[in-house]
Amino acid sequence: MARFVMTALTPAEAAGRPTIHTGIAMLGRAGDDFVCSHCGRIILQSFDIASVAAEMVYVCGDCDGFNAAPEAPKPSA
Repeated sequence: MARFVMTALTPAEAAGRPTIHTGIAMLGRAGDDFVCSHCGRIILQSFDIASVAAEMVYVCGDCDGFNAAPEAPKPSA
């Protein structure tokens, strides 16, 4: 399991895309952890983001920042 930083979006970039509010965190069954690009909170834990067919916007439950899946995932420090 690796940890990746999401891609930051502005509200204008997020407009018209399917959006999900992650709440405290969305927990998957197996996969990687993804952190909010705005505040650094884990918003997707043990999550297989490649299995999501739509280009989702993930709204952080802590800072309300808009995030997209990383284009080329890079582990965070």
